Amino acid sequence: MTKPREKTREELQAEIEDGKKKIRQLENREKIIKQKLSVEERKARNHRLCKRGGFMESLVPELIAMPDEDAQTFSGLP
Repeated sequence: MTKPREKTREELQAEIEDGKKKIRQLENREKIIKQKLSVEERKARNHRLCKRGGFMESLVPELIAMPDEDAQTFSGLP
């Protein structure tokens, strides 16, 4: 049985560079996925807030015409 050929210094350096490139690509992919998750979470929160605000306005239609400060006082929030 023959002994496998040992890799040259240049081949090993190329493998290291390929590994570093793959790491950068995966880190960039992780960053993109985190950004997408953040956008989705923000959209869900915005939808929830709008839905609840609309529900409150349907219960108390006077809230629609009130300035923000008066509506906040009316709701009992500081």
